[in-house]
Amino acid sequence: MARLLLLLFTVLSALVVQGQEVLRSAGTNPALGQVAQTSSGSAGWQQRSGGGTRDTLCLPFFDDFSNPRRWLGNQGGPCTDTVHPTQAPVFPNNLFWADRGAFINATYPENPPSFGVATLDGLNARGKPYNEATPFGPADTLTSKPIFLGGTLTDSIFLSFYYQPGGRGDSPDSQDSLLLQCRLPDSTWITVWSALNDNGTLPDPFRLVMINLTGPEFRYDGFQFRFRNYATRSGNNDHWHLDYVLLDDDRGRGDTLFRDVSFSEPPASMIRPYHSMPWLQFRNNQAAFLRPAQEARAFNLFNTAINTNFQDSLLESSTLGLVGLTASESAAVPAGGYYTYVHNNPEIPASTPNYDEDSLSLTWKLRLRPSGDIDPFNDTLLFRQDFYNYYAYDDGSAERAYGLIGTGAKLAYRFATSTPDSLYAVYIHWSFINGNLGDKFFSLLVYQNVDTTGLTDTDSILYQEDFLVPKYPDSVNGWWVYNLEQPVAVDGIFYIGWLQSQEDLLNVGFDRNTAANRNLYFNLGDAWLQSSLVGSVMMRPQVGPNYRVYPTLGVNAAPATSFALKVWPNPAQDVLMISVAPGQPEGGLYRICNLQGSAVLSGRTSVNRIDIAGLAPGMYLLEWRSGYGGGEWGGVTRFVRSP
Repeated sequence: MARLLLLLFTVLSALVVQGQEVLRSAGTNPALGQVAQTSSGSAGWQQRSGGGTRDTLCLPFFDDFSNPRRWLGNQGGPCTDTVHPTQAPVFPNNLFWADRGAFINATYPENPPSFGVATLDGLNARGKPYNEATPFGPADTLTSKPIFLGGTLTDSIFLSFYYQPGGRGDSPDSQDSLLLQCRLPDSTWITVWSALNDNGTLPDPFRLVMINLTGPEFRYDGFQFRFRNYATRSGNNDHWHLDYVLLDDDRGRGDTLFRDVSFSEPPASMIRPYHSMPWLQFRNNQAAFLRPAQEARAFNLFNTAINTNFQDSLLESSTLGLVGLTASESAAVPAGGYYTYVHNNPEIPASTPNYDEDSLSLTWKLRLRPSGDIDPFNDTLLFRQDFYNYYAYDDGSAERAYGLIGTGAKLAYRFATSTPDSLYAVYIHWSFINGNLGDKFFSLLVYQNVDTTGLTDTDSILYQEDFLVPKYPDSVNGWWVYNLEQPVAVDGIFYIGWLQSQEDLLNVGFDRNTAANRNLYFNLGDAWLQSSLVGSVMMRPQVGPNYRVYPTLGVNAAPATSFALKVWPNPAQDVLMISVAPGQPEGGLYRICNLQGSAVLSGRTSVNRIDIAGLAPGMYLLEWRSGYGGGEWGGVTRFVRSP
C-alpha cells in the first residue's frame, strides 16, 4: 500500500521489500491522464448514430469490456435504435455506461474470464488521486445507462458479473469494499450486494455473482445499477476488477454458464528481451531478437469443450498491408479451461511498407472462431508491435511503483545496441504517491559498465547530470523526457540509472507483466546487486534518430527566453547577487538546497540579492522565481559558499 513502508527483509505481496528496493502502489494512471487531457468530456469523442436517440437500453445488457466499439443492432420493442461509440478504450463504453471513473484495461487482472476488465481504484477519470486530503471514502463509480425493465417483463431477471480484488495491482485493505447499488423509481440508491477482500494479499481468482432483480421495485423504464468502491482516495490503490456483466430476463440462479470462448490476456511482444526496440537496431538483426514462438491464450466459460478455429495475421499499421499470415488451426478448448495457440514469429520482409524508414509499426490481428459462440466481440484481438527509436522492457502499464531506500542509492538498468549508435534522452514514468516529489533531487547517469558480480561497487560513468527532479506530466503514457546535454555514443552494453540525493523513495513506475529484473541492478554503497523483484522499471533510453514519437512526450514547453540564470560572485561569502533575464522585475522567490536535496534557506526578497552569511561553506543549489510575487521566469543554478 502507498500508506505503508515495511523495512528490510519484510515481504508482503501488497508491498514488497527485497534488500532495500521497494514496490509500492502506483500513484497515478498515465493512460487516463493523457486521454483526459485531450478531452474534457465524453462529447469530445466522436459517435455514430444508428438512427435517432435511445432513451433506455433493452435487455440483454452485456459488456465484458473486451471491445470499446461494440455494436448493438436494432432489437425492436420500446428502444429501437443504437449508437456506435468510438471513444478511447481506457474509458467504459458510453453506449452502456453513464460515467468514466473506471479504467478499462487488460494488464491489471490475473486470469480474467475474457480479455479486458473494468478496474475501480482511488483515481479519477483524469488518472489522478481523488483527494489526497481525505484519505478514505467513495472513489470510482461505474453506472449503467437507463435500462427498460418495465412493460411485460415479469420473468426472472438476474444480474451477473465476475469480480476480483487486487489481481496484479494493489490488494484492497480490510476496510475497503466493493458495492453494487440499484436506483429505485424515486431516484434513491440502495445497496443490494457488497464484498470485502477476505483473502488479504494472497492471489484471489475471479468470482461469479448472481443477483436477483425480479422484485417490483426494479421493474420500471429507466432502471439503473452501479458499482462503487470505497478505497484510499490518494492514489492508484485498492483495485477491484469487474468482468462479464450481464443483465437479462428469463434467467435462474443456476444460469452461470456462458457458451463463449474468448481471448484472456494480451500476447507477449514478438521480440525478446525487450517489449519494444529501435527499428534500426532490429531490422538487420531480426533473428537475434525475434521470440521463437508467439502464444495466444483462449478461455472457455462453458461446461463442455468447444472446438475453436484460430488464425492470425501481421499487418503494417499505417497501410494495413499484409506482412504475414499463419495457417488456420483448430483445437478443442477444454471446459472451464485454457488453450494456448502457438505460432512462429516471421521475420519482417524487405517488401513491407516503410521497411526502409527509421521506424516501423506492425499490428497483430488474432482471430478466434468458436463453434456456437454467443459473443463475437471478444474473438478478435489487435496488438501493436512498435519499432521506433527507444528500448523498453515494460509494456507501458504501471501496476506498482519502484524505489530505493537510502541517500546515495544508485540504480543501473542494462541495455545493449546491436550496432553503434547514440543515446539522446532517457524517458521515465514517475508515480505520484503521497505527495509530489518534485523537490527531490537526483542525478541521471549513463554507465558504460557496472560490476554485476555483486563483489564491488565499481562502475564506469559515461554521462552524469545532477540536480534533476521527478516530473509528473499529463502526456502520452505519462513519460517525462530527460534530454541529454549532448549525445552519448553507445556500442554494445550500456546502463541508464540514477543516483538519489536523499533517503526518500523516488517512485518510478513498475510493470509487473514483463520480467526484466535480470537486467536491473542497485547499489546501496557496498556492491551492485541484481534486483529480485520480478517486473520492469519504467525507464527507456532513446537511441538512434533524434525524433519524437509523440510530440507531447513530456518535453518542456519552449521557454519564453533562453537567458540562463546566473549568480555572482561565485564562490560567494556573505551576499549572492542574482543576474536575471532582461525586462524581469526586481526581486523574487528563492530556495537554496544542499547536495543531499534538503532545503537550508528559502524566502522572498524585493531585490536581486540573497544574504547567505548563515550558510556553512560548501556547494549549494539555488532555485529562483523572478518578481517579488514569484513570476513565471526562473531557473536553477549552482554556487559555492566560501569559508
